[in-house]
Amino acid sequence: MSVLEVVRYRVKAGTTPEQATAAWEKSQSFAKAQPGFVSRKLAHTEDGLFVDIVEWVDMAAAKAVLEEFKVDKYPELGDLVAVLDEETLDIQHFSVLGREG
Repeated sequence: MSVLEVVRYRVKAGTTPEQATAAWEKSQSFAKAQPGFVSRKLAHTEDGLFVDIVEWVDMAAAKAVLEEFKVDKYPELGDLVAVLDEETLDIQHFSVLGREG
């Protein structure tokens, strides 16, 4: 059963949606290289809330990534970490029960 990782956050003051998106895109190589990666999407609201939705093959893969998310090991994460307002960061994991298509 696959897992959706939902990461909600705001970016630091002065960061534009375009800068936040560019930082997210730079981090794609990290996500795609992780065992169990399926897909990833980024969305945001008009008031500046971002949501990064990542699908993993299972919960073990999703949890393992949390341990690997280190800028010193993966420099491509640096821009994303630099724009995140860490006080607003919220990560949840959901087991997929149904799928269309």
